[in-house]
Order: sequence, then C-alpha cells, then structure tokens
Amino acid sequence: MRSQLFLALALGCIAIGAAAEEPKPPRDPAARRARTDAEAVDARLRELEAMNRAILERLDRSEREREAADERYRSLEGKYDELRRRVSAEGTDEEGPGTSLEALPDAVPEAVEARRSNRAEYEPSGDLASEGSRRPGVEDLDLQGIFGSEGFGFKSLDDEYQLRFRVLDQTDFKVFSPGNQVPATSGLYIPRVRIYFEGNLTRLFDYEVSIQRSVEGVWDLLDGNVDINIDPRFRLKFGRTLVPYSYDWYDHLEQYFITPERSLFPLNFGLSRSVGLMAHGRLFDGRLQYAVGGFDGHLVGLADDNTTRDVVSYINTRPFLRSEEFPLLRDLNLGISGYMGQQIAPQAPLPMRTSIQSSENDEAAARASSVFLEWDDRAFLLGGHSALAAHIAWYVGGLSFEAEWQGSRDRYALSGGPLHPLSVPVKGNHFTLAYFLTGEKVRDRSRVDPLHPFDPAKHSWGPGAIELFARYSELQLGDELFRAGLADPNKWTNGMGMTDIGLNWYLTSYIKIYLDWQRSYYDTPVQLNENLRSLRNDLFWIRGQLYY
Repeated sequence: MRSQLFLALALGCIAIGAAAEEPKPPRDPAARRARTDAEAVDARLRELEAMNRAILERLDRSEREREAADERYRSLEGKYDELRRRVSAEGTDEEGPGTSLEALPDAVPEAVEARRSNRAEYEPSGDLASEGSRRPGVEDLDLQGIFGSEGFGFKSLDDEYQLRFRVLDQTDFKVFSPGNQVPATSGLYIPRVRIYFEGNLTRLFDYEVSIQRSVEGVWDLLDGNVDINIDPRFRLKFGRTLVPYSYDWYDHLEQYFITPERSLFPLNFGLSRSVGLMAHGRLFDGRLQYAVGGFDGHLVGLADDNTTRDVVSYINTRPFLRSEEFPLLRDLNLGISGYMGQQIAPQAPLPMRTSIQSSENDEAAARASSVFLEWDDRAFLLGGHSALAAHIAWYVGGLSFEAEWQGSRDRYALSGGPLHPLSVPVKGNHFTLAYFLTGEKVRDRSRVDPLHPFDPAKHSWGPGAIELFARYSELQLGDELFRAGLADPNKWTNGMGMTDIGLNWYLTSYIKIYLDWQRSYYDTPVQLNENLRSLRNDLFWIRGQLYY
C-alpha cells in the first residue's frame, strides 16, 4: 500500500515539473502574429519544394519517354527499310511471287505513324520550351513545297526561310503595215524570257536574283538585290532593281501590263533598271507609298559609265483606301515622281521606237519595232538631265484607268564641234482604259484569276477572263534637236501620237494572250524605207505569255 502511494506521489511530482518547464505562449499579440507568419512561410516553402520536385520528375520522365520513343522509332524504321528492300527484291524476281504491301507486318504502318508524330509528340512547348530542349538538326527538316501566286519553291514551316522560282515567257507575232519597212520586219520575236529566284533569309532580309533573255538573244542579269524589311514603313533595298520613276515603270511589272508594252515616253526615256540604294515603305496605314534613292544613272546596258549618281524619288497616295463614305474611290491612286542627275561619260542615244523599249539595241531589236527618229551618228548625251511625272490610276469593279504626264530635259552635243551641250525638252502622256467583260474585279494591276478558267485538261471549259482595252499616248521632243543638227528633219519626226486597241484573254491564272492593233500618227512624214515616207503605220500584234 505504501509503495503504491509512493509511486503516485512520484508521478505527480514529475507532472508538476514538466508543466513548470513548458514554455508559455507569449501574451503579446504582435509576437503571436509573427510566429503565425513564420509558420505560413515555412509551409509555403515546403509546397514550393514539393512543386519543384514534381516539375523535375516530370521533365526527367519526359526525357526518358522521348529517348524511348527515339529508340522505338529507329527500331521500327529499320524494320520498315528492311521490309521495303525485301519487297523490292521479291517484286523483281521473275520466278518467285511478289510480296504485296498488304502482306507487310503491322510494324510497317506503325513505323510510318511514328515517323509522322514522333517530333510533335515529344517536343516541349510553352513555358517549358527552351533552346536546349530542341532536337539537333530539326531546323534542317522543317521544309515544305509551295506553288501558287508566289511561284514554285520551298519554305520553312515558320516562314523564316524561303526560296521561290518564277518563270516568265513571252512570244510575239508581229505584222507591220506597210510590210516593206526597213528595218521593221513582220515575224516572230521573243521579247522576254525571265527566271526569277527570290525569297527571304529570316523575316528581315528579302532577296531577288533574276536573269533575262530578250530580243537581243543574250542571257544577262535583270535584277539582283536585297531588301531589308526593317519595318513596313521603312525598308532599305540595295542592288540592281527597278528605279522608282514613273508609275508606268515602277508600279507594276511587264507581265501585268494592260497593253503589250509601255507608252511612248517611258518606252524611250524610262530609267529602266539601275544599281543603287533605296529607302521605301508605306505610311498612314498603307495610304501613302514612297521611295527615294541614289542610282548609277546609266541609260542603257548593265555597265555604269558615270562618275556621279542620280537622285530618284516616287510618291503614290491612295487617300480613300480606308474610306467607308466613298467605297468606289478606295483604289484611286494619285502621285508624282522625278529624278535629277548628270550624264558624265558621252553616250550615243538610241533610236526612238514605237513597240520595244529603248534599252534594246541590236539588229533583232531594230527589226521588232518601227522607228520614228534616229539620231545623227555624231550626236551624244552629255551633261545634266532631269524629269518629272504625275500620275492618276483608278481601279473599281472590273474597270482600270491609268494616266500619266511626263516631262524631261536631256543635254546633247555633236562630236567634232564646240562642246556646248544643248538642252532638249521632252513631253509625253498616255491615257489607258480597260474593262473585264467576264465579271472579274481588280484593285490594282496584278495576277488575274478567271472566274471560269479555260482549262480542258481539268474539264474546265469556261471562257476565261476577257478584258477590252484602249490607250492613247503621245511624245513630243523640242525643235532644238533639228535646228542643232542632232537629227534629219527630212527623214524623222520629233512628235507623234499612238493608239492601241485590243483585248486580253486570260485562259487561266498563268496563261495570257494579248491581241493589239497599234496605229502610229506622225507630225511629219517618217522614212519607213528608202522610197517610202508616211504619216502613219500600223502594227497587228499577238503576244502569248506564261507566268507563274
């Protein structure tokens, strides 16, 4: 009994001592809050550590699954290649039966499916993606073929890299009247065959390299330039390219012409293509297009014989482009362009022609066009030259209207005499109207997709797209050229007008036929051959064009 009482007393003493040693909670409320916050931070840290461990485990599991999938893919691909070799070997054995593809094991379609889905299934995305997570060499495989309005070619899946091929092929059948002109001769001609290589190297750099065979029969460089796409409002282009002078030259290329060739002024006094550096872009939500640059200033050929440069500028506005109040005027274009420079090295001027651009100059080019002015053999270009042009173009529904007024001054001199270059003024203009009878709508001069193509190979027997057109253009050179002896007034004229009437037949988006009747009216009789001088002549013109 006494032992039990002693044990109870001992236990009671131990309990009292333990209670006395237990720390009491602080009575201060601020201290209690601090303790609570510390416990919450500890709990949050433990949660974050658990989350990090889960993420690491997920990444590790994904990596293991990817490696396993790669191994499985390589194994299945090996089986597929082996079975394909067996099928090929047995199919060429004349004595043994061939093995059909239906008899192949299930591993073959499984391998094909693995080939298609392997990378997409296991490549990280979102926040977990990083440079290190991409498989080596994937960029080399991200290519796809393209064909359409941009030509034929290849591009990366992200559109960062592109290489496109385009082809332009034009063939002319010309009948001149009178038919005994010299040197103009009726027959077949190839005005242009072009091969374009273009694309982009990342979204910042666009490039173009193209070659051309023209009437002269020689392949040569057409364009070669790089366009730095800094911003749609400001881009830089350098290399050989179209010079931004004259709407007739700069706005649309030869494959999109309404008539087979340009009007009289740009045909004979256009700057064509040159080497230079140009800033260009579109401002105010696309309502204003500008270009300004310095170019080598040569008039013909590829070589630059100048020691100075031309400054060229171009502005085109579409003031109603975003207008809801005037929808019919959305594609009204108004603008001006001009250039100023020096012709330092003497250069012989080319004959003035009616149906082929002036930069072409050999026997074949001479036979492909009537000539209304030939310069004296002693005449050459030297000194300052400048030009201005103003244009208006309006596209609405199936209607196209284009007009431009041009003026320039070039300086000429005669060899063997005093070196006092004479300034000769030149004026020109044209008015062009076209309309689609088959219902196609236009907003500019670009590719036309017929509503009902004519393509019997695809059982399409529609009429294609049919566009009627008419153009009047004229050119006037100053009388100074005759008074100074730069040309013979008894053989040539310094003023003329020209009409083109015809139609364009777009069989498909890529095939186009021009039919044109061109009549030239001369201010004074022109010598068409040694025994014939006339105030007018005609050209009946058919052009077939392929462009894609």
